Amino acid sequence: MDDFLIRSLAAGILMVLVAAPMGCLMVWQRLAFLADTLGHASVLGVALGLVLTVNPMLGVVVVILLIMVLIHQSMGRPLALSESVLAIISHTGLAAGILLLGIGGFTHISLESVLFGDLLATSAMDLLFLALTVMLLLGLLWRHWRAFVALSISPEIAQAEGVAVQRMNLMLYLMIALLISVMMKVMGVLLVGAMLVIPVNAARFFSRSPEQMALFSLFFGLLSLLGGMGMSWQFDLQTGPSIVVMAAILLVFAYLVTRLRKSLT
Repeated sequence: MDDFLIRSLAAGILMVLVAAPMGCLMVWQRLAFLADTLGHASVLGVALGLVLTVNPMLGVVVVILLIMVLIHQSMGRPLALSESVLAIISHTGLAAGILLLGIGGFTHISLESVLFGDLLATSAMDLLFLALTVMLLLGLLWRHWRAFVALSISPEIAQAEGVAVQRMNLMLYLMIALLISVMMKVMGVLLVGAMLVIPVNAARFFSRSPEQMALFSLFFGLLSLLGGMGMSWQFDLQTGPSIVVMAAILLVFAYLVTRLRKSLT
């Protein structure tokens, strides 16, 4: 039981460590809805991986990369990242994945764990893979953080400062694809976007710089993780939804604190 709790907590902390800065970049570049789109579409990747008898994670990565390449190639066109296009991709991928799982007769696959994650079922191998992925993503963020921030503020200014805009955009998309594919195991496809967006928006109320926003996002993400796991353990609830609900509660709390502080000053 002790090992089971330690693995779950370690996986959650690793997820929050990388979700905080990546979530900031996605919100700054108005890619927040993209996280939900990729999460929903990854169900199709799971189904394809099972049908082709390969690791479902590989199927998820392939599907997400195809979507990201499609979006990258269509940048500059009027409907490239419109809400309608993302919604079509999101719902089509989710529906097609569920149908393919049913047609294939994969009864051993828990649709609930795919949709909502299964943090408490994290194995030692899952934890190792997650740790390696997080180290890779954090290393890239550390090396290219200034370029990513400049790109988020203005691609034109970033290009004038010598940033390879197209290459950095493509790298960011690949990092998002990898992040979604590993977070899906922990949070599920329906909740993965929540941990990339909600703590970041809570951090907005207290931040005065990009670095502060990333740190506050990490703070709120850790509070959401610990509070959600505690709620799940105490009341026998699903862990993933509990973490998201706790994140939403903290967002409301941050908003109320900010309003109270403004009224007093």
